[in-house]
Amino acid sequence: MTEPLRWPTSAIFAVVTAGSLLIAELSTFDPSGNGQQVLSTLASIQAAIFAIVFSVVILGIQLSTSRYSTRLADLFRTDGVYKQTVGIFAASLGVDVAALLAFNHVSLYTLRFALSAAVGLAIASFFLLYFFVDRTLEQTTPEGIIKRVKQELTPDQVIADAEAADNDPSETDPFLVPVSIIRSAISDRDVPAATRGLNVIDNQVEQLLKQVTPDQVEEDIPVGDSLEELCTNRLPSAGEKTVNEDLEEAGSETVDTLSSIGSNAVKQSHEPVAVHSSQGLGKLVSNVNFETTGESVRKDAIDKSGEMLKEAAEAGLWDTAGTGTRILGWRAAQSVVLRGPTERRTLPYTSLSLKYIPNVFEEVVEGVPDDVSDEEVVNGLIVRDGEHASEPGEWALWCCYAAMAEATSAFIRYELQHDEKIVDWKSAASGWTTCISTLNDSDFDLLLKYWLGTILYLDYIQSEAGRQHMDDFHPRGRFDVPGELVDETIEDILNNRLDPTSRIDLLPGRIDPVEAPRTGYPNPPISNPDRSFEEWLKIHKGLTRRSGGWGMDADAIKKISSESSTGQEEKDS
Repeated sequence: MTEPLRWPTSAIFAVVTAGSLLIAELSTFDPSGNGQQVLSTLASIQAAIFAIVFSVVILGIQLSTSRYSTRLADLFRTDGVYKQTVGIFAASLGVDVAALLAFNHVSLYTLRFALSAAVGLAIASFFLLYFFVDRTLEQTTPEGIIKRVKQELTPDQVIADAEAADNDPSETDPFLVPVSIIRSAISDRDVPAATRGLNVIDNQVEQLLKQVTPDQVEEDIPVGDSLEELCTNRLPSAGEKTVNEDLEEAGSETVDTLSSIGSNAVKQSHEPVAVHSSQGLGKLVSNVNFETTGESVRKDAIDKSGEMLKEAAEAGLWDTAGTGTRILGWRAAQSVVLRGPTERRTLPYTSLSLKYIPNVFEEVVEGVPDDVSDEEVVNGLIVRDGEHASEPGEWALWCCYAAMAEATSAFIRYELQHDEKIVDWKSAASGWTTCISTLNDSDFDLLLKYWLGTILYLDYIQSEAGRQHMDDFHPRGRFDVPGELVDETIEDILNNRLDPTSRIDLLPGRIDPVEAPRTGYPNPPISNPDRSFEEWLKIHKGLTRRSGGWGMDADAIKKISSESSTGQEEKDS
């Protein structure tokens, strides 16, 4: 874009005034002969050009606002170059008219000064008008308008606009216009323009996060609310639009922008913004369709969210790591629940349970403070906000477990409903094994029992569902723990001291797990099992003692079950 003249208005007037005084002092020219004609001609030409050119400019503004956003009119209206150009033109016409009215009533020296000033201001106004028109017409192009918006997204301007919008509903949010432009580019299938606009938002938000303090990004603070709206609504909505328009590259760029905002928030320890970023990525996981582009964007969103949450855990931001992981598991479960039968084999969920949740969980277990109570986690005394809010470390531990369980529950229910695998069970089992191994090397003994009990429940579901379901689900993590611990876990479950079934039994993808972390609708995946979980546990406890291992086939289990029943009957007799 051609840059406008950078001279301030005061400098232009100073130069013209000084030049006019110099000409009036040194020149011997007598303007009394044709001076009136010169002034009259200047005034009429400037008035005509001013009217014609600004008509063209208004047309350009109308084209730009109709194509991108009606809010763009405010950018042109408040443009400093626009005000400078109008001011110089008005001053030039004013000097012309004033000189004409006073022509026969002032000295020759004053006439020379007035004529010189009129000519100088006319030249300055024509130059300014040329650059202004060029700049305005450039802003009717995608590149030009994005560059113009970038000038308005400086940290100071964003803060000022956010505060103005908070105080006056008629003022616009600072990110409303840029996202509107991006959406218009997506509608026009202009991927380069959409990508450039997303990059501008990414770069400017990065600068903003470096400048603001943690207090400025909290909830109910203007800047914080603006960033929340950007991450949780505006950008996810644009991402969904890219999927609907089948623009995979633009969709991937939207995911990159959201994850970059989250990563930069993690670097600056702005946890609320990082959480908002994870919420936006979660929306893309659950809301996009199941066509090729949607699946690609969903996979990108899962991958980028998992990487960003691991960064948060490594930085010790437990609220971000926990809340983001919980949202990711919930949103993944939502998308599985909404999905119909499919023949696709490159589904995006395996990496969630194989890598991303276990990676975050490992960082949380290793990094949370020593005074974190796993008893409160297991007993369900977990709340994120409010008077009885849990410690961030406890919240993170709980969220990792709940996310893993909810996603796994969704995978099981999908397979039972559609008779089709949606996840690689061998990889899913490996993820559970990794988490148990992580706990086995920690001091969270009660939490280890909880995870181990859930593994037993998943094994039970597999046995009741039949061999054709959940094949290759063989979590080896239980072999990494002492046999005595397995027996203790079974005893705790049988004596109702531990309930590892609740998260698997709740219908996945329903109630917001951050707002209501311990509620839901219970509905076990297997509605009419041949044996109860308690009966199965008693059998498998016997298997542990008899065989020193697990994994016997159904016939062996039935045989031992029959022997146990017969022995019990003889004992009763």
